[in-house]
Amino acid sequence: MIKKQTTEEQFEKWLGEPEGLNLEFKKAEYEFDKINNLPDYCAALANEGGGKLVLGISNDKKIIGTKSFQGTIDTLSHHLLQNLGIRIDVEEKIYKERRVLIFHIPSRSVGAIIKSSGNYKYPMRAGSSLVEMSQDKIKEILNEAELDFSCQKVENFTLSDIDEEAINNFKKLWANKQNKKEYLTFSTEKTLRAIGALSNDGLNNAALILFGKKQKIDKLLSCAEIIFEWRQSQKIRHDFRKDWREPFFRIYNEVWENINARNIRFPYHEGFIQREVVSFNRESIREALANAIAHRDYHIQSASIFIKATPEKISIQSPGGFVNGVNVDNILERSEWRNRRIAEIFQLAGLVERSGQGMDMIFDNTIREGKGLPDFLGTDDYVVILNIPAEVKDENFIIFLEKITNQKQITLSFEEIFELEKIRENQKIQNLESRKKFLELGLIENVGKGRGSKYILSRKYYEYEGKLWKHTQLVGASRDEKKLLILKHLEKAGKNGSRTSDFFNIFSERITAKEMDNILQELRRDNKIFAKGRGLLSYWFLDKFRFN
Repeated sequence: MIKKQTTEEQFEKWLGEPEGLNLEFKKAEYEFDKINNLPDYCAALANEGGGKLVLGISNDKKIIGTKSFQGTIDTLSHHLLQNLGIRIDVEEKIYKERRVLIFHIPSRSVGAIIKSSGNYKYPMRAGSSLVEMSQDKIKEILNEAELDFSCQKVENFTLSDIDEEAINNFKKLWANKQNKKEYLTFSTEKTLRAIGALSNDGLNNAALILFGKKQKIDKLLSCAEIIFEWRQSQKIRHDFRKDWREPFFRIYNEVWENINARNIRFPYHEGFIQREVVSFNRESIREALANAIAHRDYHIQSASIFIKATPEKISIQSPGGFVNGVNVDNILERSEWRNRRIAEIFQLAGLVERSGQGMDMIFDNTIREGKGLPDFLGTDDYVVILNIPAEVKDENFIIFLEKITNQKQITLSFEEIFELEKIRENQKIQNLESRKKFLELGLIENVGKGRGSKYILSRKYYEYEGKLWKHTQLVGASRDEKKLLILKHLEKAGKNGSRTSDFFNIFSERITAKEMDNILQELRRDNKIFAKGRGLLSYWFLDKFRFN
């Protein structure tokens, strides 16, 4: 079964979208062919980049409900894994009292085609139908698996063209990370062979980018350049600029020193203790820059890696769009390397996290530092732009997280920190396991009832923020308090009474028409108020004015 259940909001969004390459609705009121149709549709959606197959919905989006696979739903994921070779999560959802099944289908891997065990060999979508994949499409997919640029041999590049300072800097990082001092004694050739930068064929592009002398980079790969620009404010002209076209392991510390020289410190108090957060977190910047070097497209000769910093944020721009299969929505869950050899060398030196965890760490740091979430605004097919916020927006969130984890003696995973940040930003929580844990630990509270219910951070957060009134506003008044407020309002209105529509304006929180009607009817049954007229145009009075 799937961990992250589909919210009603997300499901309704799908219902409002037309069927396409990545979304398919099937009525399947009583059954759905497990042998042919199910693998065919799942394989086709995977071949189109992944998507959702929803059973129990008709073509005109009517909620029919389905009896398909009742009692056997737990076996479907394993069945599809055996037949298609990919894991497909199957979710059973009750929507408007009807049972629907949602198949969460991942994308095929880069350069791979999903073969079906049904009526088609390699199915793909053609409008609302399935067809056999064309030879052109098969060729296009197979060509995606391009060779790793960083592994390719570089002509006219020899050991005499290696920068010894860059090699020595790497060996120190490598020996420290792997806890092996003997690495410091390795010759240049032995080091390069050990890390995959040199083979019997010769030196490769990873060796050139990370260790090659400046003269060779200028001549052979001039786009392997890092440009740093600092702007004191959001303006066109920069206040400072520095360019590097040198081996990365020679200049990586200098790049950080130029950024750090413009770091701003944000002090905050936790009781009598003063703490601080800096604008530019070294760990996050190091990871982001290393990712840009490992992921950029070096075939784009006209572009360089840009680091643009202001007091509000730091943006790292890497030429080339996202690697196939990765996008803004799945970047925290999926990792694909464009230049794997460079990435592996960075891992040996401890400059990047294990594959797939680096971006998690960057997001985790900015959330824990009260800066909010990074984003990828400005990213397109030709450049990836990672924007990391630099300003502390909510120091009380920092205190809240630190105190809660210390008091409760718990450790929160990145996924849990991410869910808490979404709650802080008034977004819906999707991970049911996290929600249960947060409620048990007293990290969050549930306010409201029915479809209007939501989750907010606990009262402690608003105490640290010094805005307990905001918690009261979010929680809202109790039913008895609402009745008392209505009676007070009618006392002021006197013999003139008050229209039903006026009552909605006396509450700070949103109240549904149904809830308001229930409260008024309860007060009427208790002989405390009465009405003249009907509906929203009716007037209400205190019972003491009934015969006046």
